[in-house]
Amino acid sequence: MVSLKHSANKPPMSRMAAAALVLAVLTILVVVMSSAGFRMEWWGYGSSVIILRVAAFIGATATVFSILGIHAARPGRTRRGIFISILALLIVGPTLVMPLYWSYSKFKLPPIQDISTDLENPPEYWDAPTSRLYPGPKVARQQREAYPDIQPIVLHEPIEWLFGQVVNLVESRGWDLVAADSEEKRVEATVTTFWYGFKDDVVIRLTELDSGVRVDMRSTSRFGSGGDGGTNANRIRAFLAALQEQTVQ
Repeated sequence: MVSLKHSANKPPMSRMAAAALVLAVLTILVVVMSSAGFRMEWWGYGSSVIILRVAAFIGATATVFSILGIHAARPGRTRRGIFISILALLIVGPTLVMPLYWSYSKFKLPPIQDISTDLENPPEYWDAPTSRLYPGPKVARQQREAYPDIQPIVLHEPIEWLFGQVVNLVESRGWDLVAADSEEKRVEATVTTFWYGFKDDVVIRLTELDSGVRVDMRSTSRFGSGGDGGTNANRIRAFLAALQEQTVQ
């Protein structure tokens, strides 16, 4: 009787809190569906982007409902569900990071997805299965404005040794090595992105100079036409930085 009386006196659950939790879980499912569907070739790149936008909208709604649920269930109010509202926020927050960051990057950065350290004579793809030719001066101008730090590096090590380091670094990163031409000192590889399984292609070119060995790199997305959110520029930065670290060890 005591337990029944206690249960009867329990304040009702906040509908906002309950809805927030349901929408938070739904956000995760839609994000996973967007990625899994593309990987399993149920739909293409454009459909995946649309589904991801839907996930962002659902997640944003879940966030609003969570905040309203916390307000409705705070101490002294006639509703309960503050912990459910907080749980919904903890679920939806990390899930929204990827689509929101992607949307922000696409809005802030230019719609380019072919990045090269050499804009006058970009390294060419000879073996990588990409159909993209370098887009030309317009993209080069946009890259200079958005990524002025993407530049070739000059290293003071034997070119043969550096070529081996480039190949080792490509393999250590889990990229698919497509070509390693020791005569032309050119390395090509395909990168499969973790979440969506997008295929990007990279080419690294070594050129012997009087002052050392110049290393150029180009990274190109196969899919999409509205920009890469900075992915290719970040890949070049990380790879060249890692190669420089190898030379000082």
